[in-house]
Amino acid sequence: MKGEKALEQVRNILVIRNGALGDFIVTLPVINSLKKVFPFAQITLVGNSCFLKLAQHQVNTIVPNDASGFYTLFRSEGEFPENIKRLFSGVDLAVSYTPDPEGTVIKNLKKIGIPWIVDLGFSPLEKLPAPITNFLLSPLEREGIPVFFEPPQILPSFCDKKIAEEFFQSSCTCGEGHYPVMAIHPGSGSPKKCWPKEKFVALMRWAKRYLGATILLISGPADKNIFETIWPLIKGCSPLVAENLPLTHLAAILERCSVYVGNDSGITHLAASVGTPTLALFGPTDFRIWGPQNENVKCLSCIYPCAPCAPKEMAECQDQVCLESLPVATVKKALLSLLSQFASLCLTSKNTTRLKEKEKYV
Repeated sequence: MKGEKALEQVRNILVIRNGALGDFIVTLPVINSLKKVFPFAQITLVGNSCFLKLAQHQVNTIVPNDASGFYTLFRSEGEFPENIKRLFSGVDLAVSYTPDPEGTVIKNLKKIGIPWIVDLGFSPLEKLPAPITNFLLSPLEREGIPVFFEPPQILPSFCDKKIAEEFFQSSCTCGEGHYPVMAIHPGSGSPKKCWPKEKFVALMRWAKRYLGATILLISGPADKNIFETIWPLIKGCSPLVAENLPLTHLAAILERCSVYVGNDSGITHLAASVGTPTLALFGPTDFRIWGPQNENVKCLSCIYPCAPCAPKEMAECQDQVCLESLPVATVKKALLSLLSQFASLCLTSKNTTRLKEKEKYV
């Protein structure tokens, strides 16, 4: 089912995207591209229930991948429950980004009766040849489906914006005098992708002292150990804390920040996708592949002989010398540059001038 006639026949599209938060966000341009090609089609998105609401205004239907009976797509034998049959009934085009080494999911989608299936169930251990979103769009192009790239964009709802406003109102000094609000997420899905904790502490103390910044420390379920280590060292900075918040709320909070600093993580992609000036720190992973592609992003990569490395090598690596080699002073300079370039609207001209003066304190 290919060609112009096939494109005209598509009225219902199914996109399956399992994986972590960053994987989910870098797939949003695929949905945007599909909407441009099939403006009258209904799009159903299947994915992690924790992330789906971030895209609820970009698709027609969201379905959590832990929904009853969804597991039957991953078994080689047996019947499908009625709710799965109804969900996939009438689907003209399915796009699957589910790791499927034996082709079980694709076989089952065909068995259900979906006529056109685009599969990119690549292994997370693969070394990718292109920026990840380009790579995710490439199977559509091979199928004769035009592709359009725009960086991921997440638009918080009015309710989420209101929650963010109330969150910041809890601190009467937040943003006082048009000083920056600096969001920091020191964690990641893998500790091997994390800049050393003591360097994050040094950066936060410096930003508080010399920039007058309000520090917003972000912590998720996987960041407990990092948070417990860092917190006693930065209590004196009186930071705000966003801990284990729903992602839609966190997106709206990040949208109000002057700047964000974090590792190669899903939260970094979230900050970039809401338009916050973002400084992303990379070590073993390749920023050319995994870095956010939004305009307001600066990626810093360490200079070390073995970095970036292949996923298998990163998994086996016992050291973090690549990220340890990224100096605090380099991050400070990049942060000042980012604030001067993108955050001028949230700062007075006096404070923008002062940012340049602060370079002597780096």
